[in-house]
Amino acid sequence: MCNRYLNHKYWQLVPIRVGKNEYFEAYTMDVYDIDHYIKVTIVVYRLDTLEAYSFFDFYIEKPDKKECVIRTDKHLMQLGRPVDWKSPHRYCLARHAFRILRNEKFKTNLDKNKLSNEYIYRYMTIARLRETVLIKKLNFLSDYEKIQLFTLKQWEIDIKDWEMDRYSGKDTLYAIHRRTYLYKRLYDKEKFKDYYLEYNQKIDELYGKV
Repeated sequence: MCNRYLNHKYWQLVPIRVGKNEYFEAYTMDVYDIDHYIKVTIVVYRLDTLEAYSFFDFYIEKPDKKECVIRTDKHLMQLGRPVDWKSPHRYCLARHAFRILRNEKFKTNLDKNKLSNEYIYRYMTIARLRETVLIKKLNFLSDYEKIQLFTLKQWEIDIKDWEMDRYSGKDTLYAIHRRTYLYKRLYDKEKFKDYYLEYNQKIDELYGKV
């Protein structure tokens, strides 16, 4: 169990899996008292890319795992099949986001001198291997899938400030959505230059230039 939960008042409820269906898996993320109730926050992950898909919460009167499972199952039943389910470009986008977040955490720990030389060497080696795999997958995408990398999704347009707070800083969120890394790793850059420029222009309109 993660150390942050060892002394948790409701340790029996965090973090545990409370729901799963064909497309999603849900875990309790946090449980705490609010007024005379217990607030339970759930995070839902996609099973094809393992990325966080959505968050939701509900209130219960007592720490009851069965009640959490029932509430979560009802929520998962309302979620349809993601439109880009098992799409190759979606996998690449998820790997890109994970890479940005991992690197940010690595740099933070490095700045705080928390890492040994052995860990640093291991991290850099694994990072290079993951980069190689992602580059290979990117260049195996069909033209249609490559275009999807630079097609702005509605949820990216509608993103709210509170969603930015999930990340440690706006720059991290910006780096994920900018997707410069993905474009630079595509074999035929000229072919997709127009899509990339159009995408970047829209990103600048939404987030401003960094």
